[in-house]
Amino acid sequence: MVSPFKSRGFLAAAAFGVSLALLLPAHAQFWDWGSRPQRQQDFSPLGGWFGGSQRGDRWEGGGRERERDRGRGERDRERDAPVDYSHAPGPSQKKPEATTSIVVVGDAYADWLAYGLEDAFSENAEIAIVRKHRTDSGLIRYGARGDSEWPQVAREIIAAEKPKFLVIMIGNNDRQLIREKIPPAAAQPGTAKGNAQQQPAAAAPVAPPPPVDFEQQPSEHSEAGEQSAHMTPAQMRQANYGPWEFHTEKWELAYIKRVDATITALKSARVPVLWVGLPSQRGTKASADLSYLNEIYRSRAEKAGIVYVDIWDGFVDEAGQFSPQGPDYQGQIRRLRTGDGVYFTKFGARKLADYIKREIDRGLAIRSVPVALPVQGPQPAPNAKQGGGAAGSSQRPVAGPVVPLTSTSVSPEELLGGSKAPPAPATDGMAARALTKRELLSAPRGRADDFSWPRSGADSADPAAAEPTPATTPVAAPPATPAKPARATQRAR
Repeated sequence: MVSPFKSRGFLAAAAFGVSLALLLPAHAQFWDWGSRPQRQQDFSPLGGWFGGSQRGDRWEGGGRERERDRGRGERDRERDAPVDYSHAPGPSQKKPEATTSIVVVGDAYADWLAYGLEDAFSENAEIAIVRKHRTDSGLIRYGARGDSEWPQVAREIIAAEKPKFLVIMIGNNDRQLIREKIPPAAAQPGTAKGNAQQQPAAAAPVAPPPPVDFEQQPSEHSEAGEQSAHMTPAQMRQANYGPWEFHTEKWELAYIKRVDATITALKSARVPVLWVGLPSQRGTKASADLSYLNEIYRSRAEKAGIVYVDIWDGFVDEAGQFSPQGPDYQGQIRRLRTGDGVYFTKFGARKLADYIKREIDRGLAIRSVPVALPVQGPQPAPNAKQGGGAAGSSQRPVAGPVVPLTSTSVSPEELLGGSKAPPAPATDGMAARALTKRELLSAPRGRADDFSWPRSGADSADPAAAEPTPATTPVAAPPATPAKPARATQRAR
């Protein structure tokens, strides 16, 4: 029989062993049993068995957690901040051996267009894309200071770059007020210059005021009169130069002057000029505003004789509304617009560039030199006369000159599709109609490919078809009997 004292001792020893096993892993991180202390700097001043080192670790860990929280907050703020899509990726390669430079000017849209053109002509070492854009510019205001305008800047770019093609895409920043620049005021009276200018003016006769139309609407006349009555001469002079609200008649007239001045500056380079229209945007009002600007660009470009490239249908859905995705230039469905609904993705910029690439390829095809073909037989002497007969026929070329069916003779500074009517093509009219316009040409009557019906009477095998119907057969009138002379009648009696 086991003694109660022994059983109690056994239980106490077991309890001590269990307690020791539980405490050993907890203290193993503070003390290396059997070798040396771990890192004394990790212990807190409290030390010992009270877990001071654990509190020290918690204090240090709290600092690290605060650093991580601070970094996480900065990343969240960067993620929540709006992304600026107005800047396209930079040029990927340079082409020092290029002979044809395409200069792209305009605002942020021009930057994305140039980015797409670089990808479109990446395999053509002879064509280089030159970006000359200003992201926040427009035809109303080039910069914040207003000391420059796009017509002036365009002439400077032309003189520096010597481009072969000029492409402009601008207008997204022009939905704002227009205030014309006020010319310098005349000299004030009292000064020497003012008195010199005032003396001849005093001698000139004063024109009588214009007659007042009393039949005019009282509201318009009274409002204009009251407004001018309470305005100083400086304020009246200021009112003649704006500001004018967007979409108003005076705003449109002032904006057309800016568009025409820019086109004149671009045409001074005497190279093909392409004006690219604006795309739709996510906002309904923004799309309506850009459509209104596109109509101005189209009309002024056609009047000036430059090419207007319409890209609107390439970035809308079947209903004509803004679409962030759609088919790219290869027909694959891609995301074409950025998250802000304004600018382009890589695939959108490439699709945008494809519209302009077509026009540039046409211009390059017009400038191509005809191919020299070999001739059959000996070459004629330079001063030999062109004669007929066998000698003349032996020196004829093997084939005629290579002439594209769609080519037209236009001036080098113009592109196909301009407002000026091109001259008649030098190719066969029947070939142009069949191959270019895809028109069906009627075959001559009686030929094997003549499928017209009914057939003619000579070629038709059906005698009923060749024989006219009674309803359509004209009935010949009986010949009139001539009247007998009177003498013959008397003799007969």
